[in-house]
Formats: sequence, structure tokens, C-alpha cells
Amino acid sequence: MWTDMRLALRIAHQAAQMARLAFTSDTPHTRYKDDGSVVTSTDLAVEDLVRRRLAEAVPNDGVAGEERPERKGTSGRRWLIDPISGTADFVRRQPTYSVDLAMEDSKGPALAVSALPSLGITMAAGRGIGCRVFTGDHEEIARVSTRDSLEDARVFVHGKEKLMTRCVVVTGGVSVLRLVTGDVDAVIAPRAGLDEFDLACLPVLVEEAGGRVTTTDRFVLASNLVLHEAFLAELSRPTWESNPVSTLLQSVPRPS
Repeated sequence: MWTDMRLALRIAHQAAQMARLAFTSDTPHTRYKDDGSVVTSTDLAVEDLVRRRLAEAVPNDGVAGEERPERKGTSGRRWLIDPISGTADFVRRQPTYSVDLAMEDSKGPALAVSALPSLGITMAAGRGIGCRVFTGDHEEIARVSTRDSLEDARVFVHGKEKLMTRCVVVTGGVSVLRLVTGDVDAVIAPRAGLDEFDLACLPVLVEEAGGRVTTTDRFVLASNLVLHEAFLAELSRPTWESNPVSTLLQSVPRPS
């Protein structure tokens, strides 16, 4: 696993450099895909770079990316590339985009590297070897919080703004980073609109930091281990089927 981790970190570092340079240069060329999402010239360039490096280093592995056709492999391993996760942020010059690279094998998700080029931060995790956060030359072992009460839980909610107006939630960006370092206790997002590339890094990063991830057809919940079942119970109540996130968070007290 460590050999694969070093490879993934090296490739992600090169891809992050390319993305960061593009971020600080002129506005990238953009177009809309058939599903209505935005793709930039940087998405394509970064994915092509990662594909080349993987082809050189692990030619028998499969590779799937958000912007290019999948390359089938023979090794039983498959890499997933989200070249610019948060393209809308990238286009708006918000530094919270990331370059994501994950690998799965016969046992499932095995490795994840998520680089935040404009913040100089990289999250990396591998099955059985933990989760780490790199900031420059500084390396820190990442652990989720141990908070055990929903009443004072800090929750990051992705989704429509109206879900936040009646609730006390944590806002900002880099929600996964904040979860694996214990700054928030849970991240909740609507399942609609998220594909396998958006979610590829999440299980390994969160679980190796001591948390848990559940994906349903309605929502994605990532949280610390202690509160996960409690969050699931609240989100799964039939009376909250149409608007589970806002209903759940109404009970969270407002800060004084």
C-alpha cells in the first residue's frame, strides 16, 4: 500500500501544480457538458497528465476519469480521477477546489489522495495505514472528532441555501478536510448530482480517519463513528423524507 501511496502522492503533486498554475492565470476556456455541468480546459489537461503517469507506472491497472473514456485493466485494480473537483469554485476563483485520485481493488476502495492546490494542503489515506494531512513539509495524522451528542454537533451541509437558513450549521469550504481533522462532526449532502468520481476519495479518507460514510439514494452522510447511527436514524425518519436535512438541523441550538 505504501508503494501505491507514494505513487499517488507524486502524481497528485504534479497534477496539483498544473491546476494551481492554471488557477492563477487567465480565465480557463469552459464549456457545458450534456448533463449541464461545466468542464474547463484545465480539467482535461489535468486528467490527461494523470492518465499518462498512471500508464507509465501501472500499465495493467484500469483507469476511469470524469472527462475521458475508461481504460480497462487486467490487474483487478482501478484508478478514479476527478481532475478538478469543484469546477464551479475553480471557475469562480475560489481556492476550495481539489484534484482527487483514488484507487479501488477487489476488496473495494483502497487509497485516496485529495490535493487542494491553492491552499497547499493534501489529504491522503490508504486502507489500513491511516489518514494524513500534508501542509507543506508538515505531516499530521488526521482523526475525526469524538463528540457524542447531536445537540451540540457541528454539521456541514451541502445543498440548497434554504436548507441552511433555519439551521445552525458550519459554513465555508473544504468540508471533508474539516471532518477528518475533527473541526466538524458530520458532512451531509444530497445524493442527486454526485457521481462515483465525486465520492471516490470519501470512504477511504473518512474511514481511515476513524469515521464512517453511508450513501443512500437520497443523501450522503459522513461523520464521526460515535454519532453516525444517530444521524442515520434522524435522516431516515419517514416524516423527514421530503426534507431530511433541514428538519434534522432545526434541533441544533443556535450559538449564543
